[in-house]
Amino acid sequence: MTRFLLVLLMSCLIFACKPGIPKEVIQPAEMEKILHDIHIVDGYVTNIPTADSAKKVSSPLYKGIFKKYGVDSATHAKSMDYYYHRPDLLTKMYDNITARIEKEKVAEANKQQKSTTPEVAKELKN
Repeated sequence: MTRFLLVLLMSCLIFACKPGIPKEVIQPAEMEKILHDIHIVDGYVTNIPTADSAKKVSSPLYKGIFKKYGVDSATHAKSMDYYYHRPDLLTKMYDNITARIEKEKVAEANKQQKSTTPEVAKELKN
């Protein structure tokens, strides 16, 4: 009976253990923030007309993002590779990133509208 309980306990422990995200990989919440910032920089850089200038501007911006989150480019690349092989996690992160960017766009549009409204009102009165 003791052996049976021991085998049952060991089986439960083995099957209950789900492999988590390795410690050397950036965790999803942090990776989501990093990817958000990277895509904001990408949007800025794509509006620079000269490719050489874009490269010069983008490099320090990416380094700044990595420094902000305390990671290096190698860790980021390794983490991206990990998430590329797990599309369910990556899709979930990008859904959150997309929603966050949409909220930021709406907030910025509202801010722009509020700041231009008094000027437009003055012009209409004149």
